Amino acid sequence: MMRVIHAPENIAGQPATISRAQRKIGIKSDVLVFDKSRFDYDCDYNLRMNRWPKKFHILIRIVAFIICLTRYDLIHLHYRTFLLPGNADIRVAKLFGRKVVIEYWGSDILQTDIARKYTLVDENALNAVYAGIDNEKKRREISTVSRLVDRTIVGDYSLQVYSPDSVVVRQAIDLSHFPYVGVRPHSGIVSVVHAPTQRDLKGTTHIIRVIEELKSEGYPISFRLIENLPHQEAVSLYRSADIVIDDILQGPYGILAIECMALGKPVLDYIDAAFIDQYPGLPVVNTRPETLYKNLRYLLDTPAAREEIGRRGRKYVEENHNSEIIAEKLVALYQSL
Repeated sequence: MMRVIHAPENIAGQPATISRAQRKIGIKSDVLVFDKSRFDYDCDYNLRMNRWPKKFHILIRIVAFIICLTRYDLIHLHYRTFLLPGNADIRVAKLFGRKVVIEYWGSDILQTDIARKYTLVDENALNAVYAGIDNEKKRREISTVSRLVDRTIVGDYSLQVYSPDSVVVRQAIDLSHFPYVGVRPHSGIVSVVHAPTQRDLKGTTHIIRVIEELKSEGYPISFRLIENLPHQEAVSLYRSADIVIDDILQGPYGILAIECMALGKPVLDYIDAAFIDQYPGLPVVNTRPETLYKNLRYLLDTPAAREEIGRRGRKYVEENHNSEIIAEKLVALYQSL
């Protein structure tokens, strides 16, 4: 039986989702994290680094790495963070014949000079959120890691521009945790939700302005801004939504959109023209700030469209993001090494 450890960050719960799906297909697969995030995603080992004085951190990492080295055949790293400084864990793992892959998820490899070509985010906001990024240094780091590991992976086609040598394995969702809910084609109060992790990157200011404009015109909207909630609590709010507005600035859709499509909700998201051909059949309502009013008004005026787009979203997720399919693709990749 192949033994895989996912470490040390549980980005958007993706490592946990992948790990649980790998178990279903006969792989021993676990998740180790430095600390749980505020979203409280599932894991098997939590080092609770924030509870220890910093002088003990390196010792804790060394012990954790030794356990990983002795109990697992393959180390699947996530988010360009490592168990030991200076990529020492990769080098030692290779000496002991272990396979190592790393999966990138976004800001870990983002380079602002490239990002500007594929985003509508104001340059000042982009520089503020990603302050201090040295693009050339980051490119050197990505190149170094690429030479050390057995394979690099990105979780979406839009990330491949930052790491061209990486293979794309798309985001995963456990559909058993997201049973289809759909939306009722009603003409009463319409529940609209928006759940930004970074307001300046998601277009939250534009969204609030358009919501207020539509309300002033008499549209019966109940708007909910969801922030800093545990994941399960946030999902319970998505279930009752009629419309979900995700990210109208950065382009391609992320985990929030996938979860809401799985629930059968119509989702508004910005998909950059450079990547749109990679997502045939994607039922997301492609939206940017200047089209938000028109697109949102259309969904408010057309209850049947909300229901139909929601049904198509569920089918799309089943075909493209089912965690068991993603787990099989990753295992095939591991075996190819």
